[in-house]
Formats: sequence, structure tokens, C-alpha cells
Amino acid sequence: MAQSMLPKYFSDTEMRSLQTGYSNGDVASPILRIKGVEDSGNVPINIAVLGDGGAGKSTFINTMRGVRSGDQGAAPVGGYEASVNPVGYPYPSLPNVQLWDLPGSNSLGFEMSRYLKQVQFESYDFYIIVSQSRFRESDGELSKKIQQQGKGFYYIRSKIDNDAYSMQMQGTDFGEGQRQIRQDCLNNFHRVSVDPPAIFLISGLEVTGYDFPKLQNALASDLPKIKSTAIRLAIPRMRQEIQRPRRQILMWRIGICVLLTGPLGVLLAPRFPIFSAALFMVSGWIHLRRQLGISERELGILSRAVAKPVSLLKAAMDRPSPHKWQVLVPKLLLGAVTLGCTVVGCTGRDSLFRWPNDSPVPLWLCGAGSSMALTFLFLKDYLDSRLRSVEHLANSALD
Repeated sequence: MAQSMLPKYFSDTEMRSLQTGYSNGDVASPILRIKGVEDSGNVPINIAVLGDGGAGKSTFINTMRGVRSGDQGAAPVGGYEASVNPVGYPYPSLPNVQLWDLPGSNSLGFEMSRYLKQVQFESYDFYIIVSQSRFRESDGELSKKIQQQGKGFYYIRSKIDNDAYSMQMQGTDFGEGQRQIRQDCLNNFHRVSVDPPAIFLISGLEVTGYDFPKLQNALASDLPKIKSTAIRLAIPRMRQEIQRPRRQILMWRIGICVLLTGPLGVLLAPRFPIFSAALFMVSGWIHLRRQLGISERELGILSRAVAKPVSLLKAAMDRPSPHKWQVLVPKLLLGAVTLGCTVVGCTGRDSLFRWPNDSPVPLWLCGAGSSMALTFLFLKDYLDSRLRSVEHLANSALD
């Protein structure tokens, strides 16, 4: 299950206020509050530092934070994993930035999918992959997962001081050696079909040497873009979480309509299931339309707040949804069955649908079942359609 996004940007009181307001029909306020988050400079950014155990992740975090391994609050080092859970450390140089020390991708004994779930991989805004000596298979898998999310990352070749010493002993020019290491990293990213990120060659113990200063400057420079991407990706999930309580209430009411459609149809008009289905579909449609309607006043508030004409917001709401045929086909089939049961019942040609004791129960059950399924599919599709309209409205207001 995906981690909730609302607690990252809103307090518990604010979350309840947003969800309660939306449940009571206030659509404009949540959209404007989300826009307020987008415009705010107080956005928390979580950066995951990951890679194989022993690659130097904890040493890197300590050096970035300006602490040593023995200092209070420093990340424990020593080639072992102190915890199977991620541990967060504030990054003093950049307010609201948290560096998360993740367990080594090879240390939990899990396959990659279980590892990603254990560390809540999708909950981070940016990633720094730390690797030593060579490009590893896990580096390729992690980078593909990051790219699939639409997020960014850096790639670090750590312990470059060891490589420098080895090159010196072999008489290799260090500048040429660095170029070859970078080219090898680029080739490996192309091999796994990943757009190469910024690559830094560092020693975790030398904050002023190799590419460490470049890395710090790049992170500070890229932070606005990281924030923008994080919020852009979080907005759809925030909207869904705000909508969820109201959708659950309306789905519960749809369930009541469905449960009443079949039994009442059998009791009041057993030979006419299409009429009970029509009655509850129309009643449910009217109720949902009232519950999910957006008033001209709310559109006016949004229009003025985001400086966009009401006509543009309405056009966004009326945008057609794709794949309507996927819902239309089963509705037509269920409608045909329900109508067929009604025709058979009206004409009295139901002899093939009777038990041996001449009871028309099979026809009634068929009609009741198809009318319930048709009512459910119709109302659920309409509910989803109205919620999509609100989503399109929010997209237009926030663009």
C-alpha cells in the first residue's frame, strides 16, 4: 500500500479539516490549500541514500552533515547495517532536507521487490546511489525503479581515494583513470536503458577533495527542481486522499441502493426488474449529482484565485474520459439481460424459467441479479466520472 502523502504537507488537524470540508461539498478550498503547498518554501524533502552494504553510505551522510562517526547523532559506520529500517538525519546546510540512511540493498536477504517495500522506496523525493569499485546489478535495478517513478537521482562512486592509490601504484594517470570510470558508469546506465544521472567520484572522508564540493553545490542548485518534482508527483495522491472519505460514504450509499434494487423489485414488481433498476438508478444519479455538484460560486472563487476564466475551468471538467467502452459494454449487456427478463415476464412466456412446481423463481432471480449488477455498475461509473471531473478541475487550476 502506498504511503500517505497528506501527513507530509499538512498537520492532523489540517488533514481532517480538508477531508471534512470536501465531504461537505467544499471543493475549492482543498484545491487552493494544495496550491498553497506548491507555492510554499517550507516543503520537506526526503533524500534516500542507498546502495550495497559497505559502500560508504553512512560515512557519506556523516561527511555531508559535517560530523564524524563518533559524534552524537552521527550515522553508525563500520560495514554493518545498524537497522533494517531507514534512519533519517537532518542536513544542516539545506533547511527542510532529510538524508535517509537505507539498509544495504544486499543486506536484508530479500529479493529486490521485498527490499523496496521494506524501505518504503516510493516515499522519497530524491535518491543518491552510492557504489564502490564497480557498477553493480543492484545499481541498475535501483536506477530503473527511480526512473519509472519520474524522480531524479545522483550516482556516486565512493572510496575514489582507493582507486587513486591503485592507479598511482600502477603508474596510470589519475585524470585518465577518472575519465574511464565515468565512461564506464555512463555505458552501464545505457546498458540498462536508464538516462545517466549526474556522476560524482568522491572519498567519503575528504569533503574538500575530488567531486565532493561539486556534489554539494549540485544538490543546493537542484533543490528547487527536486521540490517542484516532489510536489507535482504528490498532488494526485493528495487529492485522492482528500476525496477518499467522501467516496467511501457515497459508495456505501450506492451499496444500499443496490441491495434495495433486487429485493424490492422481487416484492413489488417481480416480472418487471427493469423498472426497479431504473427507479434506483435515477434516484441514485440525482443524489450523486447533488452531492458532487460544483456551484458557480465555487468556480468563481477558484477562477479568481488562480487567475483563469470560469469557462476554461468548466471545459476542463467536461473533458471526456478515455476507455468509456470498457464500462459501456458490460452495462449494455446487463441492461439487455434485465430488459429481456422484463419482456419475458410481461408476455407470460416464462415457462422455460420455472421450477418443476411451476414457480417463476428462476426468472425473478435472474431479473433481480441483473438489475442489481446494472444499478451498481451505472452508479459507480457515474460516481467515478464525477470525481474525475473534479480531478480535471484541480489539474486545470493547479497547472
